[in-house]
Amino acid sequence: MKFLTTLAAALALALLLNSPQAEASDYPPDYPVCNVNDSKVTGPFEVIRHTSKLPGRFATLTVSYRGYLRTKYRDDQISIFVKLNNQYTTLRASAGTNADAYIYLNAGPRNCTKCMRYMNTPLCNAHFAAGGQEGVWVCEQPSAVENSIFLYGWDQYGNENAWDLYVAATANGEWDSNTGANFYARLPARTSCW
Repeated sequence: MKFLTTLAAALALALLLNSPQAEASDYPPDYPVCNVNDSKVTGPFEVIRHTSKLPGRFATLTVSYRGYLRTKYRDDQISIFVKLNNQYTTLRASAGTNADAYIYLNAGPRNCTKCMRYMNTPLCNAHFAAGGQEGVWVCEQPSAVENSIFLYGWDQYGNENAWDLYVAATANGEWDSNTGANFYARLPARTSCW
């Protein structure tokens, strides 16, 4: 009997010593685990969804405009209308690096920082002022406009719904809007970004 007990203990010890070691990770919440782009061109627009993690709201939307309003107005005088799954907004465009005017929206947390007491950043200072603990990841959150526009972008499980997008551009009362119908693109639903 003593032999069996000793053998069982030796076997257990051998299994422990030869088993792969578990490693804890401490990646920031916005750490990308995949890199999937879905894009469509519709009229003078290109819509690009970049997904960096699923499930969850880890995607960005870029709407790029290369239409005739750019020959008449500076890029920062152009605004882009975007409607995503019946949520809409109009935002002032920025000058792009690819001969375009664009808007960029981020659905998830970004610029995450692990806050330590010695750090003197606005994000960490606000975290500690609210009674937060040291060594916690703190991230910038989506704006109210971003929360609104992405409201129906995901299902209750964090999977991406199909995105039905309508886009148009305006400047000084002029519209590039497919004669009022707006330009349409559909990006596919996703349950994985692999």
